[in-house]
Amino acid sequence: MTTQATSYFTIQRKSFLQRALLGNAAFSGLSGLLMVLAAGPISQFMGLTNPLVLTIVGIVLLLYMPFLVWLANQTPVPTRMAWIVIELDVLWVIGSLIVIFTSLVPLTTGGKWAVAITADIVTVFAILQYIGLRRQKRNAE
Repeated sequence: MTTQATSYFTIQRKSFLQRALLGNAAFSGLSGLLMVLAAGPISQFMGLTNPLVLTIVGIVLLLYMPFLVWLANQTPVPTRMAWIVIELDVLWVIGSLIVIFTSLVPLTTGGKWAVAITADIVTVFAILQYIGLRRQKRNAE
């Protein structure tokens, strides 16, 4: 009887890629929530004149989070979908560099640092997801 009961509660181990995606989901969700709830003060800190920009980015991140959670729960994680996530992360980093090093968006020094630190974290997730994808491919062979 005990053996039967424990089989219902067996937790499937997550792969490296799945854990990286879940980390990305958590970071995206927390960042999005913070941007939505504190758009005004964050905008002021960053030197943005309109907090609506942060609110929209926050909403997009909050909508992105469930997709990442769903993807992380696929076994195996679909390769093309994982590549799309990595590519989106790379685009985020490129966009961040454009914002930091051009005058397209006038940011305070603190705002530039906030964008840079966020881009660094996104870069780490892109790298971890790439490593996880390579491991998944190697394990499938």
